[in-house]
Order: sequence, then structure tokens, then C-alpha cells
Amino acid sequence: MIPLNRLKELPREIIEQIEPVFFPGIQFKLEEDTLFIHETSNGRSLNIKLNVNEIKAFNYFNRQVSLKNIAIIIGSSTDQNTEEVFSTVASLFFRLASLRICHPKKIYRIDELVKPDKK
Repeated sequence: MIPLNRLKELPREIIEQIEPVFFPGIQFKLEEDTLFIHETSNGRSLNIKLNVNEIKAFNYFNRQVSLKNIAIIIGSSTDQNTEEVFSTVASLFFRLASLRICHPKKIYRIDELVKPDKK
């Protein structure tokens, strides 16, 4: 299985198909532009400021929607460039995955998907 900190190394076509899901037991609350996360393992809390597109994207996480489709939905509803929105959506996913808040629904094996550059 791929370590969460290496998700960015996946090929673009795989990243586009990732469906974000939350880790079991994660306690969070989204209020206005801030995501409040209570970490039960160490008793700390984490506050993450989100922009408008990140808030919209976050609301699609855990709903069986791929990162690419989240970007298409947000982009088309706001007349924004889908590529730019995708960059924001994927970046949010990578950030939350690195904090062990969410992960891809499907298990990926990085050695099967990332081929070393041939020189």
C-alpha cells in the first residue's frame, strides 16, 4: 500500500480518480472557513483555514466522488478553470492525507504505478 506522504507521486490519471474518505474515528467540525479537528490519540486540536473552493471540495469528500469530478462540479458551478480548481482540490486532499485525516478509498501500490525514469 502507498504511504500517504507519497500520494503526490502517483500518475495524474490515478490521482484524478481518487475518492477521498475519512479515517474512522476522526472528529471534525467545519465552521465558516475553518476546519476544526480534534485528535483523540493525543488530545490536541488542529485548526485549518480553508478558502471557498477548499470548503466546497471538503464537502464532497467521503461522498464517493473522485477528485477530478469534484473539480468539474466546482468549476462548472462557478465558471472557474477546472484545471485550477483541480489543483486546489488535489492539494487539499494531499494536505489532509498527510495529517491522517483522509485517505484514498481504493488501495494503491506505488511500486506498480510509479515507474522509475529510464535514462
